[in-house]
Amino acid sequence: MLTFADDNRDYSEFHVGDWKSFVILNQTGIDTDGMVVDRGLPAKPTQRGLLLPVLNAWIGSKFDMSRLKLARIHSLGDGVLVPHRDFVEFHTQPWTRIHVPLLTNFNCLHSDTESVFHMRSGEIWFLDASNLHSAINYSAGRRLNLCLDFDLCGESVEAAFRKSLPSADYKIEPQFVQRPPLGDSFDQELSSLAASLTESNLYQAVGLLSKVHFFRNAKVADFFDWLAVIAERSGKRSLQTKTEWYIGFLRDERRMGDQFDIGRGR
Repeated sequence: MLTFADDNRDYSEFHVGDWKSFVILNQTGIDTDGMVVDRGLPAKPTQRGLLLPVLNAWIGSKFDMSRLKLARIHSLGDGVLVPHRDFVEFHTQPWTRIHVPLLTNFNCLHSDTESVFHMRSGEIWFLDASNLHSAINYSAGRRLNLCLDFDLCGESVEAAFRKSLPSADYKIEPQFVQRPPLGDSFDQELSSLAASLTESNLYQAVGLLSKVHFFRNAKVADFFDWLAVIAERSGKRSLQTKTEWYIGFLRDERRMGDQFDIGRGR
C-alpha cells in the first residue's frame, strides 16, 4: 500500500497537502470510482483491491459485505483534511463510516466536533461522519487508514459486523489530546493573514487554519469563522464570495457529485 500510485482524485477539495486515497472495494469494481453514491449494489474489489487478498479476507471475516458500499485506503503524509461534514448530499439515511488505522504514529490526529484524539493502530472506530471533523499528519512517516462505508438503513453500527460484538471486560480509553488555549494575539494573527490574502494563496491559508484546532483548544467549527474573518478583513469581495461558497460546500449543503475549485496557486 505504501507503494501505490495513481491515487483517486475525487474529493481533492477536502484536503491540503499530501493526502492520497486508493479505492479497494466499490460498487463498480473500477479503480477510479471513489464517489460516495449509492448505485444499489454491494461492494466488490477493484483491480487495485485484488492486490490485497489478506486485507480483503480480513474485511470479509469481520464485516457484513452485503452492506458494504465503499472501502478506501487513505494514505496521509504531511497534510491535513479540511474541516467538513460528510453525507450532506444524502436525502435518505446517511451511510455509516468505520475507520481502521493500519499504520500510524502519535503525530497523526483526528478531530470530531470539540475533541482531538489519536486513533491507535488496530483499533476499530465508528465516527459519525455527518459531524464536523478533520485529520492531520505532521510527521515524516505516512499514515494508512482503512475507511469503510456501509448502508445500514438506519440500523445501529453493530449491524455492520458479521457477528455480535462481544462485551468488553475492560474499558479502552481513547487517547485524547489536551491543547492549550488560543493565545491573546490570535485575532491579530488573523488580521495579518488577511492582509496578505489573495486568490493564489487562499489554498495555503485554508490549510493553515485547518490545523489550528489540533494544537489549540478550539472547536472544529471555529475554522469556518476564522476563514470568514480573514476573507472579510482582506477587503477583497471576490475572496469573500469564494469563501462563503466554500464554507457552505464544506459544512452545509452539497449535491451528489458537486465539486469546488478552491485553487491551489500552482
